[in-house]
Amino acid sequence: MALLDSEQLAQAVLWALVLVAATWDVWQRRIPNALILTGLLLGLAFGVQSSGLPGAALAVAGAAVGLLALLPLFYFRVMGGGDVKLAMVCGAFTGWEMVIQIILIGTVVHGIIALLWLFARRLARARGRDLDDSAKIPHAVGFAVATVITTAGIYTIW
Repeated sequence: MALLDSEQLAQAVLWALVLVAATWDVWQRRIPNALILTGLLLGLAFGVQSSGLPGAALAVAGAAVGLLALLPLFYFRVMGGGDVKLAMVCGAFTGWEMVIQIILIGTVVHGIIALLWLFARRLARARGRDLDDSAKIPHAVGFAVATVITTAGIYTIW
């Protein structure tokens, strides 16, 4: 008897990928292309394994939607390229409908993190210390949280 079926294994692999990406983004302010490429190939492989050519098409469509939805934010320097590519990985694993939810929920999570950061900065200033104003909050953290929330079925938009 297998411990995990292929769908559960794909979910566990995706969670591991987004966790590594978020951690890397926090510490290095970048997401390695090798991690992204590995994620895209694994997402495609799981799609093929689950339902053949239609699964591959769903993986490609999900990756394309992840890219196209966030490309304008990258163009206007609101989001880094690694974050856009991480959305592609999420789309390759989940398909186009769920990657839209991951992006939307991830944006809300990112906004909550930003508000907490602003609160921490204000609190630090009130105590006579100052936090780095130039620090950017990594989007990969919001995407990682959103990926787990969405794929675990904790919250979905539709």
